[in-house]
Amino acid sequence: MKIYFDGCSWTWGDELEDRKKERYSALLCDRLGAIEDNFSMCGGSNDRIVRNLLVNNKIEDYDLAVIQMTYPARTEYVSKNKWEKVSAKFNYSKWLREGIGDISRIGEKFPKHKDFWKYYYLEIANKIYFDTKEKIHFETIKAYCKSKNVPLIFCTINNWSKLGFNLYFDKMRLKKHPYSHPTKESHKIITTRILTQWEKIK
Repeated sequence: MKIYFDGCSWTWGDELEDRKKERYSALLCDRLGAIEDNFSMCGGSNDRIVRNLLVNNKIEDYDLAVIQMTYPARTEYVSKNKWEKVSAKFNYSKWLREGIGDISRIGEKFPKHKDFWKYYYLEIANKIYFDTKEKIHFETIKAYCKSKNVPLIFCTINNWSKLGFNLYFDKMRLKKHPYSHPTKESHKIITTRILTQWEKIK
């Protein structure tokens, strides 16, 4: 059995002491005797997850896909033939309630494009825009896996989403590290919940 994983820092295993052994993707594969292919990235976007799925990898080579979508405010772009991630450092829930909040750190990562990204987040992006992008990514991933006959366990850390994911990680009241990533014990809980989903669909 071979399992395809993608997502952001939660699936990557950020803040774990030994992420390649302690993250839920490794634990799940240990339980199932499966091969783990984890394509996640810290700060990665849903755009990147879809690009990996449709362009970079062959999902039909896998027996199961476990995909964790992230906050729809993230995105990516190409610069000098390299994909660059864009993950504004603002509180997403506060942004939904009150507006953009603090985007001052954009200038640290994108000094040449600071004005562009400030304009994007302040003038272009809004809740309707992000909700629509998220739905497009959701339906694309679901339909593509179905077209390749690969079972999908669909997860998210965006607990404001209403799209019908199998698991909402950030609604599971997990214990977290200082930078809000799941602890070793929480990765075990996530593994158990994914196994329960697998039993329903296999």
